[in-house]
Amino acid sequence: MSEAQSFDYVGEIWKIADYVRDVIRPADYNKLILPFALLRRLECALEPTREAVCQAVEKYEASWGRENELYCNFSGKAFYNVTRFRLNDLGVDHTLEALSNYINGFSPNAREILNKFKIRETCQDLENEHLLHEVCMRFASFDLSPEKVSDRMMSDIYEHLIQRYGEEIAQGAEDFMTPKDVVRLAVNLVFANEDDFLNSNNGTVRRLYDGTCGTCGFISDALDLIAEWSSEKQLSNPPTLIPYGQEREGVTWAIGKTNLLLRNVGNGTQDLFESMKDLSEHIVQGDTLADDKFPNETFNYQLANPPYGKDWKASEKKVREEVKLGFKGRFGAGLPKISDGSMLFLQNVASKLAPVNLGGGKAAIVLSGSPLFNGDAGSGPSNIRRWLFQNDLIDCIVKLPPEIFFRTGISTYIWILSNKKPEARRGMIQLIDASAQRVPLKKNLGNKRYEISEEQIHWITKTYVDGHDHGNSVIVPATEFMFRQVTTQRPLRVNISIQKDLIEAFFESSTALAKLSQNNKNIIKEYLNLHDGEIHPYSWLDLACKELMKLQEKPKATKAVLEKGFLSVFASKNTNAEIARTSRGETIWDSELKDNENIPWGMSFDEYMQKEVLPYAPDTEIDNSVLDMGPLQDSGVGVVGTSISFNRYFYKYDQPQDPKVIANEILDLEKGLEEFMKGFLK
Repeated sequence: MSEAQSFDYVGEIWKIADYVRDVIRPADYNKLILPFALLRRLECALEPTREAVCQAVEKYEASWGRENELYCNFSGKAFYNVTRFRLNDLGVDHTLEALSNYINGFSPNAREILNKFKIRETCQDLENEHLLHEVCMRFASFDLSPEKVSDRMMSDIYEHLIQRYGEEIAQGAEDFMTPKDVVRLAVNLVFANEDDFLNSNNGTVRRLYDGTCGTCGFISDALDLIAEWSSEKQLSNPPTLIPYGQEREGVTWAIGKTNLLLRNVGNGTQDLFESMKDLSEHIVQGDTLADDKFPNETFNYQLANPPYGKDWKASEKKVREEVKLGFKGRFGAGLPKISDGSMLFLQNVASKLAPVNLGGGKAAIVLSGSPLFNGDAGSGPSNIRRWLFQNDLIDCIVKLPPEIFFRTGISTYIWILSNKKPEARRGMIQLIDASAQRVPLKKNLGNKRYEISEEQIHWITKTYVDGHDHGNSVIVPATEFMFRQVTTQRPLRVNISIQKDLIEAFFESSTALAKLSQNNKNIIKEYLNLHDGEIHPYSWLDLACKELMKLQEKPKATKAVLEKGFLSVFASKNTNAEIARTSRGETIWDSELKDNENIPWGMSFDEYMQKEVLPYAPDTEIDNSVLDMGPLQDSGVGVVGTSISFNRYFYKYDQPQDPKVIANEILDLEKGLEEFMKGFLK
C-alpha cells in the first residue's frame, strides 16, 4: 500500500470541519470541506508549472490580459492561475481578500466551479472569528497532487466526504453516488465487444455521454479503461473519448467538472494545444428531463445511474410539451407514472444512441427492478418496453447482487442497450443473474455490505461476451416478453325470483321508482304479489315489464327503469340458467365476469382459449371490439403488453425441510425453554 493510500484524507479533512464547528453549522460543512478540497486539488495540480505561468503573465499580460487560453501552454493543463498565491501564503491579516484574489486569478472554467459553492459567504464567518487563515494552512498541508493521489482515489475522497456529510446531517447527500465496483462493471460491459474501437491505432474519436453524471465517476472510469487498454496494447495513436455529461445538482456537478478539468487528453502524439484540451468543456448543469443541454445530439457510448424512484413533478411541464413532438422528441413511446422517472431516463438514453452510420450506439444504465414489469398493457411503461423491443435496442440485462449500494437494498439491474447487435443476437435479449457475485466488505458503508470483486466483474463480462447459457445466463427472443391482453366476456345467466318481502326494496332501488305515484306503486305491488314465489328465466322479464307498462298510468316508470329494478332486487345468478338476451336476440354480458387474458406473443387466440379458458368456462368469448390503439398501434384485437419476467428463468426450487426434523427442533426448543424457566424461578 502506498503512502497516499494509507493516509486518512477523509478523516484529516473532517477534523477541519470539527475545528470550525462553533462557527460553521454541520448542515453547511459541504460549503467548507468540498470547495477547499477542490481548491487544494487544483492548486497541487498547478504547482509544477506555477512559476512558468507567473513568468508568462509578467511577460504577456500587457498583450494577452489576465484571461487567455494561451496560458494553458505554460500550465500544462486545461486551466491556469495567474497569481502567485498559495493557500499557505495568503497572510494572517486580510486572508479573505487574498483568498478572493487567488480564486479570481483562476481561468474561467476553474473559477466557475469554485464560485458554485459561494465560498466567500462561508469564509466571511471564518474571517470574522480569525479562523480562516488556520483553515487555509490546514488544507495546504495535504498533498493532493495528481502524481500522489490518482483521479480515482480523489473521486473516492470526494464521495466519502459527501457520504460522511450526509450521515452528519441525516440526509441522503450521497444518493447520487454509484459505488466504484458497479461503475467498473457497467464500463466493462459497455466496452465489451468494442474491439474495433479499443484496438484502433489511428486516433479514432468517439463520444461518451452520461445524462445523470454526478461526480463523473462513470466518465472517469471509462477514460481510465481506454487509457489502460491503450497502454497495455502500446498503441502509438490510440482511440479518444470526448466526454459529455449533465447533472442537476450544483455541488456534484462542480466535483465532476473538477475531476475532468484535471485530466489531459495528451497521449504523446497530439500537438501541445490538443494535449491541453479541457475534458470538462461539455459537463453542464441542468435538469436532463426538462432541459436537455444536448438536443438532437447522439453518442457512441452512454453510461447512467438515474435516481431510483424519484418523481418528475418538477420536470412535468417541459416533459409533456416534448411528448407532443412524438418520436421527434425523446419521450414518444409513452410516459411512466409521475412518481417514478426512471423510464424517462431510459428513453433519454435510447434516443441518444448514435446511428449505425456514425459508429452506432451502446449504453449501460443502472435501474431498479420496476422498469422490468411496471404498468399494465397499453400503459406508458409497457409501451416504452414495447418500443425498445420493436427497435431491438435491449441487448442484455444483468441482475446485480443485493446490498451493494450505499443507501438502498432494493433489487438493481444494469440494462445494456445497443443498436448494433451482432447478427446472432438480433431480436434476442440476454439475461444474466449475477446476484450471487459479491464479497463482503471489511467495513460497511451505509447499506453497502458487499462489493463485486474484479474477478466477479470479469466473470460477468465474459458471460456477456460469450453469451453463455449456463444456469445463470439465458438468451431468449424479445417476443417472450410480449403478449396481447384480450378482454373476455361471459353471458349473463340469471333467474328472476319474485319474493313478497323484497317489494319495498324494489321501489328503493332507484330514484325513479321511489318517485312513482302511489297508484302506480300499488299497481306494481299487486302484480308482484300475484307472482310471489315464482322463478322465471330472464326472457320472462321482457314480458313482465311490457305488462307493467300497460297497467301504469302516466307518468310511468320506463321499461329500462323497471328492468334495472328487477335485476338489482329479484335476479339471482345461476350457471345453469339460460343466456340473457335483448329483445333483438343479442347476448347480454355479465359485467362481473368481465376479465382479461394475457395471450403469449405468437400463440393463436383459438389455441390459447382451447387450452387455458374454455375447459373451465366454455361460454367465454373474446371481445373483438377492444383493439390495440396506443402510440405503437397495430389495430389488432387486444392491447399489446410487455413484461420482463426476469426471475422465472432463474428460480431454483428449495426442497422444504422434513416435517419430522422441524418437529424435533420445536421439541428441543421447548425443552430448552422449560429448563431455562426452572432455573429462572429458582
